[in-house]
Amino acid sequence: MEYLSLNLTSTLAGLAAVLLVMFIRLHWPFRFQYMANLYKRRLDVRLSWLEASYRKNRSRAVAMLDKSTHEIMIGNYELAEKYIVSGINVCKERPSLFNQAMIHYLFYNLAVVYYSSGRYNESLEVAFRIYQRDQGMTDSLALIACSHARLGEIESALEAYQLISSKRSAKEWKLFCLAEIEAAKGNYEHALTYLRQLLDKSASSLHFNRSELEKRLEEWQKASTHVS
Repeated sequence: MEYLSLNLTSTLAGLAAVLLVMFIRLHWPFRFQYMANLYKRRLDVRLSWLEASYRKNRSRAVAMLDKSTHEIMIGNYELAEKYIVSGINVCKERPSLFNQAMIHYLFYNLAVVYYSSGRYNESLEVAFRIYQRDQGMTDSLALIACSHARLGEIESALEAYQLISSKRSAKEWKLFCLAEIEAAKGNYEHALTYLRQLLDKSASSLHFNRSELEKRLEEWQKASTHVS
């Protein structure tokens, strides 16, 4: 049965096939997120893909992640928190390797909910725990910097920002953190400059409701007038 004997070519081909199947199975649940990311400047399309993920993935943790992101981006923070908690419970009940990775992203969304709701101490605590476990999550580091800034802890905010600025990714987060830090210092004109740049770029990747950024704009415009 010589045709069953293995050689280097057949071994590599088999290994490649196995790796391909593993890659597809790992990334298939995220297909809706990938499609949504192609439409960063089309909020309506992006939201429709996130909603599709929730319908198709059903009770899986990734469904709860995408549904909570959807609710965050339209400003339904209480409902977003509900889906996050459901997703975390799924991860705890089914502690697979996939769900162990997913739980970090769910807690990140929770930190965003706290931050967007003005619960800065809670956002800081959750974001810090995420960053302790995975220092590759730049977004959680940005939430740490912004939460410190909102709490008036400028030195801590700057320390966290310096870690972000050394990374090539997260350009939108860098602008937002600079805006929050400058506002915390009382430099509202500088804060407004950074925020306007961010709004021009479309800040969809921050997972924020755009109206929250516009509230910041109005808040700092008023503060700038009082300072003047």
